Amino acid sequence: MYNIKAAAKILDMPKVTIRSWETRYNAITPARTESGHRLYSDQNLEDLKWLKIQVQDRGIKISEAVKQLHASKRNPVEKEKTPESVSSEPYHKQVQELYLAASEMDTERFNYLLDLHFSLFHYRTVFFSIIVPLMVRIGEEWENGSLTVAHEHLITNIVQQRFNQFFRVFPILPELPKVMALCPSGEHHQLGLLLFSLFMRENGYQVMYFGENTPLDGIAQLTIEHDIEITCMAVSSPHMLPAINQYIDSIAAEKPEMQFLIGGAGINEQKSEKNRWFLGDSYDLWQEWLDQQAKNPLSKA
Repeated sequence: MYNIKAAAKILDMPKVTIRSWETRYNAITPARTESGHRLYSDQNLEDLKWLKIQVQDRGIKISEAVKQLHASKRNPVEKEKTPESVSSEPYHKQVQELYLAASEMDTERFNYLLDLHFSLFHYRTVFFSIIVPLMVRIGEEWENGSLTVAHEHLITNIVQQRFNQFFRVFPILPELPKVMALCPSGEHHQLGLLLFSLFMRENGYQVMYFGENTPLDGIAQLTIEHDIEITCMAVSSPHMLPAINQYIDSIAAEKPEMQFLIGGAGINEQKSEKNRWFLGDSYDLWQEWLDQQAKNPLSKA
């Protein structure tokens, strides 16, 4: 659930517009706290995004758009699949359009298309079902020489900016442990780490994001100074596991109570043990881990 400030930021809409569409046109019915403050669900945001695109891009009056929205709910189509279960195929057109803009280094169109997709779809759908297959394709085209490393760096930078925007939206729950997210030295694939950091942020964790190729020097002392209790690391290939273990041993020697979450395509059915949790690269596995923490938290709550 989101308060109106967070909803306005996610939707890039003025709060007054959201209130007007709600009260004047009965577009949505948010929940209310005991003190009367609005709380918006994911479905509320989806409905507002849909209305926004009808009004801004298609020129439909808000009153007519609301009628269409309510009519569609009386005659619902098949519900959209969740991001973790949907393949990239339903979003092939969106991925292809973004790829063409990236290949031409047309950053204006690339950003316009991202804005459009975030207004039409849930943000998880955009990140998991559009951006992930797009970045996989860009990586493949770079490897076979169709794109230059400059293309890859440019688009990666734009995508990371989008993640950073969402990192700032979600409220932090102070009772949850602080988290550090990094890729060890030699690991340059950070998309999975960005996705997991987003997952942690949307669940209320404060995440210090260090990103790719983070050197080990000084990390252990930093965790002590800033009271960090969880370290997240991503590994794209099994050959990086020795580096992961080096980071864990070094940090744990200085802070024995530290818990480590390791994810990514390089994890191959490793069992969680002691201070290490191997989460893989599946949203379902991340949620499963989080559900376990609700019952048996890693640290103070």
